[in-house]
Amino acid sequence: MIKPDGYPDPFEVYCDNTDSSGGWTVIQRRTDGSIDFRRDWDSYTSGFGFLSHEFWLGNEKLSFLTNQKKYQLVFEITTSSGYLIRVSYDHFRISDAFSHFKLVNLGNYSGKNTVPRVNELVKLQESVRMRTVLMVKSVFVPMGFFMKGSDCVPREQCGCYVSEGQTIVAVFQRRVDGSQDFYLGWNSYKQGFGNLSINFWLGNDKLYYLTNQKRYEIRIDLVNRYGAPYYAKFDFFRTNDESDNYRLSGVGTYSGTSGDALSYHRNQQFTTKDRDNDGYSYNCASYYNYKGAWWYDNCYYSDLNDVYGAYYFYWNNLPGSYYYLKFTEMKIRPI
Repeated sequence: MIKPDGYPDPFEVYCDNTDSSGGWTVIQRRTDGSIDFRRDWDSYTSGFGFLSHEFWLGNEKLSFLTNQKKYQLVFEITTSSGYLIRVSYDHFRISDAFSHFKLVNLGNYSGKNTVPRVNELVKLQESVRMRTVLMVKSVFVPMGFFMKGSDCVPREQCGCYVSEGQTIVAVFQRRVDGSQDFYLGWNSYKQGFGNLSINFWLGNDKLYYLTNQKRYEIRIDLVNRYGAPYYAKFDFFRTNDESDNYRLSGVGTYSGTSGDALSYHRNQQFTTKDRDNDGYSYNCASYYNYKGAWWYDNCYYSDLNDVYGAYYFYWNNLPGSYYYLKFTEMKIRPI
C-alpha cells in the first residue's frame, strides 16, 4: 500500500524488486489479452484489472504520484519472437483531471533493445508483454515483513517500502495458466507450492498462522472464460490448524460482483486427493472428473484449485459463465 501526498486513502500497488536499482511500482501490464483495455474515461481515471496480472493503475493515482517528486519511467516490451525493447525517461509527470491528465513531462530518453524487424513490429499489438514502471517507495507488511511483488519477505530483503502505514496484503493463491499442477497431495498444500509470481498456493500452515493473529478479510478476484473480471469480498476469513484439518472456520459477510460461492464451504475441513475430510460418501477431490483440493462439503459451490481450464475449475453463479475460469487470485489483509 502507498499513500501519495494529498491522496485521500492508501491504495494497493505492485512492487517490483527485480531491477538492481531498487523498488519500482508497476503502473501497467499487458500479457495475454484477458483484460479489455478498450475502456472509457472513468475507467482509466480510477484504474482497472488485477495488479498481479493485467491492469492500468489509474490516471488519478498517477497524477498524485508523479507530482510529489521527480520520477523515472521505464517501458519493457517483448515481441512474439522474444525481442526485448527497454526504454526509459528520466522525468515523468502528468497533470490532474482538470487538465485532462496531460503528459506534462518525460525528460531525457535512453534505450536498450534488440531491434526487431519491421514485420515483427506489426505483431506487437497482439503479442506484446508490456511493463511500465515508475520508481516509488511503497509500504506493505509491518512486524518485520514486507511484500516483494507477490511474495512476503523479511524487511531487509525488500527495498520497496517506507516506514509509514500498517497494512498487509498477502496473496495466498493465484491461477494464471495451466503450467502448475494443482492436483497435489496433503503435504504439498500444507507447505505450499508453485511460483509466487505466476501460479501458486502459499500453504495451509502459513494461512493458518496469518489468519489467526488478528481479524482478516478476504478478496477473491476472478476472470471468466470470456475475459470479464469479477470479485468477491468477505469481511472475515479464518482457517484452523492441521489438527483440525485446516477447517475453514471463518467466512464473513459477502459483497462484490461475482456472487457468493464460498459461504457454502464455511466450517468445512480441507480435503486433498490423499486425505478425505469432506461430507460426501466419496472423496470430492478425486470423485468422477474432479481433480482439486478445497474445503469441500457435498461437494462444492466453488473449487479454485481444480485443473486449470477444466469444467470443474469454477465459481458457482459467476455471471456469464462460471466454468473454465481464466484467472483467480485469493488475498487477505487485516481489518
